[in-house]
Amino acid sequence: MNKVTINRKSESGTYKILEIFPGLHEEKVILQIFETHEKINHIFEKIRVIVDENSKYMHVDNNDASIIIGKNHLLSAEKIILYLDIIHELVHVKQQHQGLDLYDKSYSYVDRPTEIEAYKIAVNEAKRLGMKDKAIFDYLFVEWITDEEHKRLALVTGVSF
Repeated sequence: MNKVTINRKSESGTYKILEIFPGLHEEKVILQIFETHEKINHIFEKIRVIVDENSKYMHVDNNDASIIIGKNHLLSAEKIILYLDIIHELVHVKQQHQGLDLYDKSYSYVDRPTEIEAYKIAVNEAKRLGMKDKAIFDYLFVEWITDEEHKRLALVTGVSF
């Protein structure tokens, strides 16, 4: 994460990923996600990042794998949170390119295989960076899940609570 900077002052609009997250392509976890430097270069050249005033957090468009980042989230979230979020969303980009449905409604959010994979990679990266389980557990909470689902997500990703 030391190689990554975050361009927080980006106005609403469309960018290449390295315009928002310079240095991200140099992180080892990116190679873990995409497996080869060729795939990384291809994805990072192709992917669009949209800074949007109306979005709250960060998510991937299931149609074209663009990453949408809420402008306020970009401005105010801690660097580690934005870093883990972009790692999580890049897993979804890979999944979308594999033809997977990122928002398969036959699963609850915390049981969806695409979410579990993305959260596991983000959690492993958080642990590698030295985050404690309590901080990671807090990171895993999103307002659209119940406390029971939060605990289930923590268990499946290997986080103590």
